[in-house]
Amino acid sequence: MKVSRTRRIVAASTGGALLLGMLSACAQSSPFTTVKDFLVAWQVENYEAAAGHTTGDPEAVVKALEGVRTQLDAASLRLRLRAESTPGMPDDEGRIEKFSDTRAQARFQIRIDLGENGRPLEYQGQMALQRIGGTWKVVWSPSVIHPDLREGERLAVVNESPQRQLIQDNKGRPLLEAVRTEVFGVVPERLRNLDTVVKRIGEITDQDRDRLKGRILSAPPKAFLQLAEFPQGSPEALKLRNVAGLEQQVKARPTRPLQAEELIGRIGPATTDVLSLVGAPYQPGDTVGTSGLQLLFQRRLAGLPSVKVVILGANGERRKEIRDFSDGEDLAGHDPTGLETAEARPVRTTLDRGIQFQAENALSSLGVPASLVTVRSETGEILAAANHGTDGQNRAFEGLYAPGTTFSTVLAAALIGRQGQKADTEQECTAEETVGGAVFTTTQPRTRSTLGLNIANGCRTALAQAGAGLDGATINAALQKFGLVGSAPWELSNVKNQRAQGLATGTTTERAQLAVGEGGVKVSPLTMALIAAAVQNGTWKGPLLIRDPQPTTSPAPQYIEPNTLTELQNIMVTGVRKGSAKAAASGRRKFQRGISAQATDTQGKTVSWFVGYYQSSGRALGIAIAIEGQVDAAKIASDFINAPARPPQEPAATPGVTAQP
Repeated sequence: MKVSRTRRIVAASTGGALLLGMLSACAQSSPFTTVKDFLVAWQVENYEAAAGHTTGDPEAVVKALEGVRTQLDAASLRLRLRAESTPGMPDDEGRIEKFSDTRAQARFQIRIDLGENGRPLEYQGQMALQRIGGTWKVVWSPSVIHPDLREGERLAVVNESPQRQLIQDNKGRPLLEAVRTEVFGVVPERLRNLDTVVKRIGEITDQDRDRLKGRILSAPPKAFLQLAEFPQGSPEALKLRNVAGLEQQVKARPTRPLQAEELIGRIGPATTDVLSLVGAPYQPGDTVGTSGLQLLFQRRLAGLPSVKVVILGANGERRKEIRDFSDGEDLAGHDPTGLETAEARPVRTTLDRGIQFQAENALSSLGVPASLVTVRSETGEILAAANHGTDGQNRAFEGLYAPGTTFSTVLAAALIGRQGQKADTEQECTAEETVGGAVFTTTQPRTRSTLGLNIANGCRTALAQAGAGLDGATINAALQKFGLVGSAPWELSNVKNQRAQGLATGTTTERAQLAVGEGGVKVSPLTMALIAAAVQNGTWKGPLLIRDPQPTTSPAPQYIEPNTLTELQNIMVTGVRKGSAKAAASGRRKFQRGISAQATDTQGKTVSWFVGYYQSSGRALGIAIAIEGQVDAAKIASDFINAPARPPQEPAATPGVTAQP
């Protein structure tokens, strides 16, 4: 949340009112009155008045008191006399220890709200008082601000972050490679045009300018303070190079996704929008996850930065640490589960680099957007999530498309289980049928056909009629077998995903459209890959993407009856042998089972599908391909299964750090 100057003044003024209300009036000659007036003036930022109650040089005192807020980037500052009273003394005087008619000492509490930097800084202050010419004065010393502060020293806020950890594949290998990165920042004491630099950084990186400025002013003045980083040569880096006053370093950063970029995500500056997602203690100037798993697991991958309040010596060295806000007590405020630690830890996924490489290769030559998902049938582990031409979107999980007659697998499960039909049950395929007021047509009518052939070749007329003949409860039971309704949400460790929509069964038309995957029916590629895996394995398993940290919940498995499973597998065999998925059975390695279809949704978007399963290295794997356009998706499936299963090279060592001041 942005901390404006107005907010700070209002907070301070409110605190002043509270202080005034707490303290009772007293004779003007009392040391209590001097302390009260000094603390109130300091709190409400009337520094000249506060300085007038001290023995110090007014200009120096004003500068010192004013500097507290700047040096700590404070949102507010509150002061009060200590609550304990001394026996035998009036309550109002109990916070003052009077040694003689001319000397006294006061103890007070100081509470400084560090805003987004962390929990409030609280400590006990003290000041000596002296009576001069009948008037009590605060004996000025930097120790009035903090008991350990000496002449020529200042306070500062230091932010220290653990080294960011990596996102890994299912074998613990990194899914990121190191790239040369331009790191931009300032050495505060060398900065001559603070406002201009902050303005330009804010414009280029979309970071909060007020908070950037506060961070610079509160940082140790002689140390390099990082404010942004971008890959070398990127548009943002080129712009930042031209900002006078910014200093630059070039470092190796493991930030570029080797594979599955839309899923892995990117890192970047802590913009206002991103900060609203990752929360405190991250702040402008930090580099955080901005999309995908990098954003979702920001706290685990980056750890929690520590915020330390320190005293800097006269030469800028860190002389004393006042408070470290990285202890367990502070972490409890950031993590309501109590499981989070400050330590940065890697995230291990279920992705298989070899299969991911095959998937991305298979889609790479397409001129239209496409997504491919591969899952391990026995476990639901996602081994590949490839996206091509999707403008950075992970449509493999999030895209919703009309599935066409690839969705008729669900209809077949209902027909087999409820009516005892088989893959070879005769079923005429007519050219046109009106079902519930909706017209269905097919381009390849057959006088004699079967349930298996109609699904394999996408006979919409026969399948729509069959769906309309079922009751809603029967169809819903089949939907449940494939995890589409009635099961727990797909947690996927909170990775964004879509399951399906438009699965209505209330009317004849809705049941007919559901049977052929049209109308409002839409599913994701992930959904269809899981259906294929269920037909292969006999059990539908919920999707699993993250191995470490382990998921907390998962939907219950759904079992398919043996006779239903056999007939569904027979239909898949018909798809590659006699249906429109024949191209999947070409090449050295062949899909033994699968179906393909093209569907056009209500917005006129045509999507080409292949859904099937295969064996690889002793593993059973389900696959779904969705291509936004009229493409032979079965041919792409053949390209996938026949691609060399060789992952990219291991990330090479990147040259060491070079600096360009």
